Amino acid sequence: MIAAAVSDDLEQPQIRVILDVTALTAYARLTVGELIATVEEDDGLSLVGIPVSHFMAAHWQPEADERTRLISMVIRPAAVTVLLPMLGTDTLEALEIGHVMGQAVIAARRSGAYLATYDGDEARRYLPGSGVLDLLDK
Repeated sequence: MIAAAVSDDLEQPQIRVILDVTALTAYARLTVGELIATVEEDDGLSLVGIPVSHFMAAHWQPEADERTRLISMVIRPAAVTVLLPMLGTDTLEALEIGHVMGQAVIAARRSGAYLATYDGDEARRYLPGSGVLDLLDK
């Protein structure tokens, strides 16, 4: 009974931002690192979600050193990034949405997180505009 009361008082980490394949590719090329740094500095309870299907697609696009950067992002022990699995029940919906946005849209809906993307118009077909974080190169 005491353990339950203590665990209710502790805040749980929350996914605040989802990175789609376009954002992951940009991260590998050192374009969106500031976004992740902002989440790291937030409150210690904020996380960046990376849909595994988007990670896998982004992994094969950049050069070898950029792929290493992507891998490092998800295996660093103190990272604020978490790989999000593709649940069996989500597979059909992700296929209906399409491979470009599928799992990222589902993860953003489920977590209430922003979807960070360079393809905001496509994301807004499935999410409210306030849930889409448009990424732009400087």
